[in-house]
Amino acid sequence: MTWLIRLYPARWRERYGGELEQLVHDLRPSTSRAAIAVDLVRAALGAHIQQGIDVQISDWKAIKRGMLVAGTVWLGLSVEIVVVNVIFPSKTDDDAIPVLVSYLFIFAALFLTGTLAAHNGAGRKGQVLAGLIAGSIIGALTTATFAVVDNVWLDVVAQQSAKIDGLAHSGAGSMREYINHGLIGAAVFLTVGLGVLGAALSRAGGLAARKPLSPASIRNSRRWEFRGRRR
Repeated sequence: MTWLIRLYPARWRERYGGELEQLVHDLRPSTSRAAIAVDLVRAALGAHIQQGIDVQISDWKAIKRGMLVAGTVWLGLSVEIVVVNVIFPSKTDDDAIPVLVSYLFIFAALFLTGTLAAHNGAGRKGQVLAGLIAGSIIGALTTATFAVVDNVWLDVVAQQSAKIDGLAHSGAGSMREYINHGLIGAAVFLTVGLGVLGAALSRAGGLAARKPLSPASIRNSRRWEFRGRRR
């Protein structure tokens, strides 16, 4: 029965394997072999999951900082969305520049997420997770903002030529139906797309934040390497 302990992660077995083996021996007289086997397999699965999501404290801080960056970016985008679509609406499709600026702002923020993570000691895993989560949050919340604006101020948004043309070729029964159906695809695209892009940009920011070795550090490292070879 103790062979099931091999299902646990190696690092876990090194630390707790002996204690668990003794526990199995103690339980065998009063507990069925099937019950012990089920408990061992279930606990082994939990140990693998916990090890898979285990991150250092600095990585958790990087993720939280990334969420803060995402919230800040979302607030800025929400203001821009309301201003462009509600306060100063335009019936023509001349929003290419605001959209471009918004995307550049998002990309810079995701790059900054990785830079801050690296400066505060987060490893590669923390940098990637921070960017992934930040990008996904930005995408999801921005889609939610569009949903609120498009439905609350539908009479204003419905005057945009792009939406009028889209409705005419969509076969939807109403402008609200057409808009909300389009938001479903936008939610998936923005959330997944910005999540993947956020992971890449954050990692790039982390790599850019690495301090180059000074000539003295390079000489010292080579000196220690040479001494190690002589030994």
